[in-house]
Amino acid sequence: LEFRRVLFRSDPYTMPTIGASAVSFEHVSREWRCKYTMDADGGPANSASLKACEALLQEYLPKLKAMPAMEVRRVVCGGCGDFKVVLTQPCAEHDAWKASDYTIEGEFMEKLKAIEGTSRHEAQEYTFETL
Repeated sequence: LEFRRVLFRSDPYTMPTIGASAVSFEHVSREWRCKYTMDADGGPANSASLKACEALLQEYLPKLKAMPAMEVRRVVCGGCGDFKVVLTQPCAEHDAWKASDYTIEGEFMEKLKAIEGTSRHEAQEYTFETL
């Protein structure tokens, strides 16, 4: 991680830690997200944009799962219209993916943006640990 050089310290025997915060981690996630529009009844059940988001994810799922140590999670909120794909890897694998300019991300996000009824297309990176 580019920002890890400044904020984190690590060595082969300890997890990276965010400065003096005592927040250590072994995994980094990349989240791709957007808002989808609800259906005519105001819910997600028949949302054309949610259906299209899910179809796009299913198209890319084999490629994502083929990446080193990649865990893929999907988050859908039927109340606020969130569609999120959370991609989690150990630090070393994530650093390699980042060095490749997040292979697949640009293509996926362009297709996500092209889905009618979606908005607020964003990507975010954060630590992700089970405690």
